Amino acid sequence: MEQHNHNHKHDKPEHAHSHQHDATHANHTNDGPDKKAEENGTVSSAPQPDARAAETAESAHHTQKKEEQKSEHQKDREKIDELKSSLDAANDKYLRLMAEFDNFKRRTAKEYQQLIEQASEKLMKDIIEVRETFERAFKAHKEGADEQPFMEGMKMIFSKLDAVLHKHGLEVYCEAGQEFDPQLHDAMMKSAHDKIPEHHIAEVLEKGYKLRGKVIKHSRVIVSSGKPAAPVQPAPEGDAEAKAAFEAESGLSPEDEPEPTCP
Repeated sequence: MEQHNHNHKHDKPEHAHSHQHDATHANHTNDGPDKKAEENGTVSSAPQPDARAAETAESAHHTQKKEEQKSEHQKDREKIDELKSSLDAANDKYLRLMAEFDNFKRRTAKEYQQLIEQASEKLMKDIIEVRETFERAFKAHKEGADEQPFMEGMKMIFSKLDAVLHKHGLEVYCEAGQEFDPQLHDAMMKSAHDKIPEHHIAEVLEKGYKLRGKVIKHSRVIVSSGKPAAPVQPAPEGDAEAKAAFEAESGLSPEDEPEPTCP
């Protein structure tokens, strides 16, 4: 019994030694080629698993980036096409509006010309009646006849003509005694006047005319410069009262008058 146990104890170290020897041999066997390759300066060209995965990931990232750039480029192209379409539509609308505006100007000018012609036609028809009245008056008047009825007829025709012109917007202005207005009157000269104050119309040379409130012809007038200066009468010599009155009126005495110089 003791012998059997002794033998068993001796067998265990041998078994362990055998396993240790096998592991050492395996290590030498596995390390041999790599170690020799490292000693010779050469490395195996086969890619490692980690490097291959990194390369695959980088390729995938590059492909994704290209796709994103392509998508952005496509969006830019679509935006440019949209802007071009909008620009073409706006340009076409502008051209149509310009053509319509030109037609409107031509049509308006034509209508305005027609209105002027129609207004002139109405005025001419009314004046024709006055002209025919003048012809009838001249035919009825005989030389040597009484002039009073003829003059009355002329006044009536003149009133009719004035009414026709007023009907078509003509207004006659400017009367003596009115205040002078340079916007309405043309002053030909100034003249003293006993009754009309300064800067008022003393005499009307030509009447002024307005057409619907607009001055189409200024009147020509003479403007008053005020009352004329009163002449100073010299006091008679030897009359004291007259001399005193002269001094009071003129503020001078006969002695103050300059002596006449001989030539």
